[in-house]
Amino acid sequence: MTLYLVALAILCGVYWASVSKIDEIVVAPGKLETAEPLLVMQPLETSIIRSISVKAGDVVRKGQLMATLDPTFTSADAGQLRVKLAGFEAQIARLRAELADEVYAPPDSASAEALMQGQLAAQRKAAYRAKIADFDARIAHGEATLVASRAEEEVLGQRLEGLQEIDDMRASLFEDGNGSRLSFLQGRDLSFDTMVGLARVQGQYAETFQMLEKIRAEKQNYIEDYRRLALEALVDLEDKHAGASEELRKVNLRTEMSQMFAPADATVLEVAQRSIASVVQPAEPLISLVPLNVPLEAEVTVAGGDIGHLSTGDLARIKFDAFPFQKHGTIEGTVLSISGSSFARQSGAETQEGGVAYYKVRIALGDGRLRDLPATFRLLPGMTVSAEIHAGERTIISYFLYPLIRGLDESLKEP
Repeated sequence: MTLYLVALAILCGVYWASVSKIDEIVVAPGKLETAEPLLVMQPLETSIIRSISVKAGDVVRKGQLMATLDPTFTSADAGQLRVKLAGFEAQIARLRAELADEVYAPPDSASAEALMQGQLAAQRKAAYRAKIADFDARIAHGEATLVASRAEEEVLGQRLEGLQEIDDMRASLFEDGNGSRLSFLQGRDLSFDTMVGLARVQGQYAETFQMLEKIRAEKQNYIEDYRRLALEALVDLEDKHAGASEELRKVNLRTEMSQMFAPADATVLEVAQRSIASVVQPAEPLISLVPLNVPLEAEVTVAGGDIGHLSTGDLARIKFDAFPFQKHGTIEGTVLSISGSSFARQSGAETQEGGVAYYKVRIALGDGRLRDLPATFRLLPGMTVSAEIHAGERTIISYFLYPLIRGLDESLKEP
């Protein structure tokens, strides 16, 4: 009878172990991280620290001054560029006035460069007008010469007609024997002289006409060259002005970067170990900020042997190493993501949970709060935690059967 009772008890125990389930919990260490990246304040270039107004743990508001770098070099560059830009602007204004045939006359209160350009504009305008006046005088002289030549040509033409008529009359008398040959030849010689004079005047007229056309062409070429050179200089100056403006914008940005303002409401996480008057290098982290009102997440490491039990959406319980859960409680969370590949431990030492490979798991913290903490306390990135992730359920008997099955499967296989 006793044997039957023992057997029945064993059967009941096996049945209970087969149907009863317990939770599978994956324990993973890690630390708190922000859901958004940290705000890292870095100098744009090699700079000297003038002041640091914050320390680790301070709460800063958006726009609050945190550090000041020495802006001496950038201020000097900005001053030089502003002077250069003022010069370019004065030259551009002068050239535009010249091209529009307007008077460039800056006020007495203008910059020295503008006043100098005003004097240059007056001199260039006077030289231009003098050159044009010279062309106009030469053109007027040529036109007067043409008029005189035309008038002389008309007179010589009329005289030649009269002389030719006289020659015809003398030739007729000579043929009739009533005139002398000498008188006839003298008349013809006078006619030839008049014809030569007429040809000379006509040649002079043509030469003067060609010279006049040349002067007019030279005048037009001078005007076009004057405008072309002014336009080329204007284009070149506008390019230089644009380049200098861009350089000034960069220098202004560098000057603004010499004062580090908080980009958002945040908590100072870390301040570099730098003293006043020390030198910081470009892109060297000087102040690290944790944005306020940004949710925190727990980033934990899960051993490679346990990762197969987890999936996104699994519930987790977060314990904080700094606050015993027996007194302060825990915070519930949910698995957000699991890294797509494994990572190797830097030490290279294997752990009992699954060797050197591990995965990174992100857990979103719930709305719960820890108990018995100061009202001003807030969770900060970097706090170490331990996450207990609910990976499912498992029957009690599997804890006995799985090792037995694995042993039977892997035994008696050695060569």
